[in-house]
Amino acid sequence: MPTYIKNYLATLLVNTHAQLDLDLVSHMQAAHLAQYSFSSINALQDKVLSLEPKILFERLIEQREGGYCFEHNKIFHLALEALGFDVKILIGRVMLNGQTQNPRSHRLILLTLDNKQYLIDVGFGVSTPIIPLPIDKSGLHQQGVNTYQVKRTDNFIEVKQTQPELKYIYRIELGEFYESDCEIAHFYSHQHQSAAFVNNLVVSRIADSERFLIRNNQYFYWNEKNKHSTELAITSSAQLYQLITEVFKIQVPETFVEKLFKCKLAA
Repeated sequence: MPTYIKNYLATLLVNTHAQLDLDLVSHMQAAHLAQYSFSSINALQDKVLSLEPKILFERLIEQREGGYCFEHNKIFHLALEALGFDVKILIGRVMLNGQTQNPRSHRLILLTLDNKQYLIDVGFGVSTPIIPLPIDKSGLHQQGVNTYQVKRTDNFIEVKQTQPELKYIYRIELGEFYESDCEIAHFYSHQHQSAAFVNNLVVSRIADSERFLIRNNQYFYWNEKNKHSTELAITSSAQLYQLITEVFKIQVPETFVEKLFKCKLAA
């Protein structure tokens, strides 16, 4: 097992000789989402973001720069694989806008464990399901206040959130996917001039029942247990920098945050 994966697992408090069961995967998933934020900051900096494993782990885990699905879910995939889990790549269509012809632009993980299949995701931002979703058959699955509806056919999997609000999350056509497929979608997602992450600041983190989100010049917080929520306008680069570094635990040059706020976010 490469040292960079061992170091990553240590940050999740995972023993490399732990029993390979669903409890371990669930622990890893929740720990990753709490520690490593989803972020479009690097895409906004016009960086070419390598998916080469050592470079990827250095960028997201060691340097804590944040990232999105093609980065987070590759890290998690490689870690599960190194531990001995049976995992495969899936690429789905993000369906939050309800458009059925959205491109395949979201990387996920197919886990097969004890002859059962699960959908694993640590890279869908603030709407990420924080449990392994059973996908052998259609059904409802509960996580805290969140209810997820899985529809399974021979050809595709659909995931919707039905509580506390209705949200069509993604659709995944079943088939063979490879790292080369991910490279193409990843390149579009962080380099194309029309890509959402190239044009919008999105930063999020999920810690147990707490969800934190920056969307452009707005900050949102909600606690699913006590129903407390906050919404704030971000009115200065100093405020934005403090949120990014303290709430989301991301390391980013303050000079870039100043430039970002001035050029894209200031009213």
